[in-house]
Amino acid sequence: MVVAADRLERLWQACQGHANQPIPPHRLPLVLDGQSCGWLEPDTARCLVRPPTQFELSGGRLSLAFDAHDLPARSAAMQRAARRLHEAGIVREWRSELLDIMGSDGGPLATIERGACRPLGIETYSVQLNGFRPDGALLAAQRAAHKSSDPNRWDNLAGGMIAAGEHDHEALEREAYEESGLQISGLPIIRGARLRVQRIVTEGLMIETVQIFDVELPADFVPTNMDGEVAAFEFRSVEATVDAIERGDFTLQASMAILDALRRRRGSPGGTVRA
Repeated sequence: MVVAADRLERLWQACQGHANQPIPPHRLPLVLDGQSCGWLEPDTARCLVRPPTQFELSGGRLSLAFDAHDLPARSAAMQRAARRLHEAGIVREWRSELLDIMGSDGGPLATIERGACRPLGIETYSVQLNGFRPDGALLAAQRAAHKSSDPNRWDNLAGGMIAAGEHDHEALEREAYEESGLQISGLPIIRGARLRVQRIVTEGLMIETVQIFDVELPADFVPTNMDGEVAAFEFRSVEATVDAIERGDFTLQASMAILDALRRRRGSPGGTVRA
């Protein structure tokens, strides 16, 4: 069954509304090397300026109190900050994964523990992968019950963070294998939209740039989760998938990724290029 274009557009606009929330006005900017790179709750800022500290709170913003012009020094300071916030219970989950803190010029300012990014309102970067079977069915993956965000909800085939120093296609290859056992080398990969999500979540402030990809799956592909983060898989028709998005069964980012693919497949504006 063909899904009407106006229905896809209505769902797309609804997702855009949820994905573009304003930054709360009471949050304070985090500044590294003269560049704003995060947004903190005032209590978080006060935690980081308690002695001994490498930060100063001045002019309504939090910044390093020393002249750190190299990435290793800034990274070390931000990692110490993350550990202090973890000890204070502000960073609730320690992932032992480093992500890049990017500056406004597109270059890395520092690296930091992944679990500290949302409490600090630091922008993260991720990939989302839609998997289509030759008959047009999409592969949906149910998030495990132990996931800290959106447990038991449905995702597309795979998605995850781009690690420090990693390119998006490298992250895509890693996440596809970890989450579904899919090895994407040699498969037809289509690069879709690059979206920005900004919203309040349980861990703090999510600011994330999401790169969407599609893959045409082999007809005999049987998904197998490798990292314990997926509870179940289902192949669903486009109609059933859109129904589930409408009910709110899918996460916001998976919904946006799937709708982006479906809108492109209908010939909507925003064409694709091969990855």
